[in-house]
Amino acid sequence: MSIVPGVMTDVWDFVSPAKSLDEFEPYKTSLVAGSGVKNIDISPDGKFVVSSTLGIVNLWDTADLDLLYGYHVMNDESGATVKQREPYYNLVDIEFSKPGNYYLVGSNSNHPHYGGMTASHLTLYNMTHSIGVASRTFRTHQINDILIEDTAISPDETTYAACTEMTANPESCTITLWDIETGEVVNSITSDNYKATSITFTPDGKYLVASFDNSINPDRIVVFDLENEEIVRTIKERAVADLQFSDDGNILAAGSIYRSEVIVWDGNSYEELYRLRGLELSPDSTALSRDRKYIMAMDYSRLIVWDIESKRKIVSSRHRKIDFVDSFSSGTFSDDGKYVVIALVVKRGSEYTIQPDYNSGMVFIYDFEEILDAYYE
Repeated sequence: MSIVPGVMTDVWDFVSPAKSLDEFEPYKTSLVAGSGVKNIDISPDGKFVVSSTLGIVNLWDTADLDLLYGYHVMNDESGATVKQREPYYNLVDIEFSKPGNYYLVGSNSNHPHYGGMTASHLTLYNMTHSIGVASRTFRTHQINDILIEDTAISPDETTYAACTEMTANPESCTITLWDIETGEVVNSITSDNYKATSITFTPDGKYLVASFDNSINPDRIVVFDLENEEIVRTIKERAVADLQFSDDGNILAAGSIYRSEVIVWDGNSYEELYRLRGLELSPDSTALSRDRKYIMAMDYSRLIVWDIESKRKIVSSRHRKIDFVDSFSSGTFSDDGKYVVIALVVKRGSEYTIQPDYNSGMVFIYDFEEILDAYYE
């Protein structure tokens, strides 16, 4: 497949050309308030899509086709709104828990509006649509003096994690774990690293994997044992984003922050398997399907979906070749693998633009089974 070991080329593109998004009608679409969408996730049951714009969390009830999204209500019952505003504009992560009872939002003050202030914030929402509302603010944490870049919820929905302390010289980073029910700190891990760009739990919940962007020490990905806080493995690799395991733990994938590639490791040995290339820039978003069959990555100008086993490009779309796409933002797979959820900015005046004079942030849901059938027919 490649004359360079571990690097996948585009040879399969000539054998079986990839599909483009404009060959398919989206299954569902929804407008997002604002001109862009930075983060996106879909609930495990497929009923809700949560996304972020400038300081705002939007929850879309896909089952009811509610184009104005679901709504939130504060714990004190003081008000229900279509969307929930976070304290800082820069939303860095939105993640549903695996069982789907919570989603965690991380934000920081890395925006000109705050005049150089350094602070971060976590909001844990619990899903309460069974009692007539979409979600409630369950707990918040203010984290001062650092800019967090990622969050994580354990697979068993008992703890959640984020970086809480960070120093550049000497390099030090503390990742704190809280009990999801009580909010009490149950663990903290400090290492001689600086900025945690991505964190995730292993599927069995026994280990925490973190990527660090260091200025003194080399960048690396570190595997921590949560029982004794010891480092059990270090991967020598430049900083990555969107670390994620397949459900069976056999695959670990991430998007490089400094290179236009997706890296795939063996999830047990942490040995590198290969790198997927084809984007113009480093990925803004990388998603691994839970069954470890597919990887989707995108920068602002290009979106690619690979078949992991064959390394073929199933989908390859460039924004300039699609008449309704201004740029790609973020994407993920539904847990059952039937759909892909893609956030993008649609061009003004296109068929999907609700406000014709403006570019609009939108969420598109595509039938992934239809795309696969069309590719492999």
